[in-house]
Amino acid sequence: MRALAALALLAAAAPALGAPVLLERVRVRGGTAPEVRLELSGPAAPLARTLAAGEGTPERIYVDIADGVVGPQAREPVPGSGPLLRVRTGQFDPHTARVVLDLTHPTPYDVQVRGHVVTIVLRAAPSVAPAPPPTEATPPPPPPPRTAAAAPLVIIDAGHGGRDPGASGVGGVLEKDVALAVAKLLAAKLPARLGVNVLLTRSDDSYIPVDERLPPPESTAAAFISLHANACSDPHPRGLEVFYGGGRLRPASLTAASPEAALLGRAIARALRSEVGPVRHTARPADFAVLARNPVPGVLVEVGFLTQADDALRAQDAAYQERLTDALVDGLAAFLQQSAARL
Repeated sequence: MRALAALALLAAAAPALGAPVLLERVRVRGGTAPEVRLELSGPAAPLARTLAAGEGTPERIYVDIADGVVGPQAREPVPGSGPLLRVRTGQFDPHTARVVLDLTHPTPYDVQVRGHVVTIVLRAAPSVAPAPPPTEATPPPPPPPRTAAAAPLVIIDAGHGGRDPGASGVGGVLEKDVALAVAKLLAAKLPARLGVNVLLTRSDDSYIPVDERLPPPESTAAAFISLHANACSDPHPRGLEVFYGGGRLRPASLTAASPEAALLGRAIARALRSEVGPVRHTARPADFAVLARNPVPGVLVEVGFLTQADDALRAQDAAYQERLTDALVDGLAAFLQQSAARL
């Protein structure tokens, strides 16, 4: 009886012997060989496995963290790039935090552990040596099957962030928070609905300088969508605004834009007007830095005036953000379709 009582006491005390490891944040570094960085509150020994694609599910890598708990900052899906579609997290069981990497195709990977950080590095598939030339005795092999074109990349820019709050409005709402919420919701919808790859310029409350938000001059991204919110001392202005700019083959003027940027701006404004509400003025070119210096056709969307009570409430409303991002998806779909028709 004493032995049984001692065992019972040890079992009851076991959970208190070691604190759980908190998965504090998930970050993705984009590119053709993306890296997924898991920031933990303590050391861990992750267990990584792969799962083949199934009906309605993509190729996956999943990483289990024993005695792990998913923290509040790590619960939202994070969009990927290249072969990485997105990163999801969940509490697999009370004692296991699970991180899932959804992939476009089977991809080799490495897992690195340094201190409290676990990094999953997706490696480019090794190149295949060319086959020897055919001889008379060996007929040439049939041509390989045609593959679908690579999915286009869409860059989503959540305005401001970190020490740059942007506009402040009624009730203390901040532009940087509204922009990030809408950006993350849009980023979650685009891969599933349009089959595009998505890159967020920021996925948390970080300050990112403008030059680091802009894609490189050689970028082949299809579109750049920058999300913001307005403020004004005049109590009358309300509603959405759409500006466009960037792209190649532009005149020297900073307010000029490529035909593709104008097409993007009009498509986005049309969808917003149809599905959300009035858009002030028409979609028009602007010299904002994220547009004027952008090699990719870009659009800047002001989702409302935070200094007006009704706009401020609407900008924070989940149902409104759903309608807004649905309209942005539809506007981008129209732009991609029209752009393809112009080629």
